[in-house]
This record gives sequence, structure tokens and C-alpha cells, in this order.
Amino acid sequence: MKTYTLFPRNFWLILYSSAIMILLVLLDLVGVPVKSFGIVPQSESHLVGIVTAPFIHDGWSHLSGNLIGLAISGYLMSQQSYFKRASIAIIFLEGTFVWLFAGDGNHIGASGVVMGYYGFLLGTAIFKRNLVGVVSLAALVILTHYANISFFATLLDFSEQTSSEGHIFGFLSGLGVSYALKRAA
Repeated sequence: MKTYTLFPRNFWLILYSSAIMILLVLLDLVGVPVKSFGIVPQSESHLVGIVTAPFIHDGWSHLSGNLIGLAISGYLMSQQSYFKRASIAIIFLEGTFVWLFAGDGNHIGASGVVMGYYGFLLGTAIFKRNLVGVVSLAALVILTHYANISFFATLLDFSEQTSSEGHIFGFLSGLGVSYALKRAA
């Protein structure tokens, strides 16, 4: 018999990742140069940023905005089949595309992963056409609406301080991964 808990087992990975993000902001505040582990496009010395950039944020405001989106999309995503595989693929694809094609600057933050989760949930609803995917997408739309998060405004934010490439590549990565895994259980 399957038991249900408030936090699905995979959601603990989202919570652990969030704790790491908070720790890194604290380290940054005391002078540890964690932002040097972001993605600087086409800089070989910043290739590590493909994996580390989602954990690094430019202060509390940046972090809190991403944590809200990550909590909502991460909770829904953590209940999907192949959550771990999809998360790793989204992180690597989004980071690689940012490293290859993004404009100048140091790209940091979890918003690309959040957009990747949005893309994956949308893709699951479209490609698998199952009830869980459709309900997850509907829940995502409702929760982000009530959290006062505009999906399209976030996805298409081209302001100077925002990595719009990270948002777009994350979303496309999520869609691509959901398509690749559409036949998975």
C-alpha cells in the first residue's frame, strides 16, 4: 500500500537544493566569491557554471523570487515520472545552451530550471495527454497566478539584469526533455 506525505520523496531534493542556495547567498554576503561560478558564455574557465549557476543568486531578492517559483514548479515536478533524470537533463541542456548562445554577462540563478520545469509540465500535458500531466499543468497555472507570478512575463523578460536566454533555453529544454521521455512510464 502506497502512503502519501505532505512532501513527496523527490521534493526533498528541491528543499535540499534550496538550502544550498540560501547557504551560497550567505557565503556571498560574507565575501566568498561564489558568483564566479556562474555561466560566462563561451568562457572555458566558466564551463563549471553549467552545473553550478542554478544554485547561485545575486542577493535575497533574486533568491526569494526564484525560490517561490521553484517551490511551486518543483513540487509539481517532483511527482512526475523520471523527475531526477528530467531535472539533470534540464540543468545540463539549459546551462549548455546559455554557455553556447547567450549574450555577455555572468548568468546565475535557478529561474532557467524553474522555466524548464514549466516547459516539462506543459510538454507532459501535451505529449503524454494523461490526466496527471493535465492536472499538474492546471495546478501550475493556478498556483502561479495566485502567487502573482506571470509565466509569460517571466519567460519573456528582456530586462538588463535578467538572463532571458536562461529563461527561454530552460523552457525549451523542459519541452524537449518531456518530448524525449514521452514514452517513458
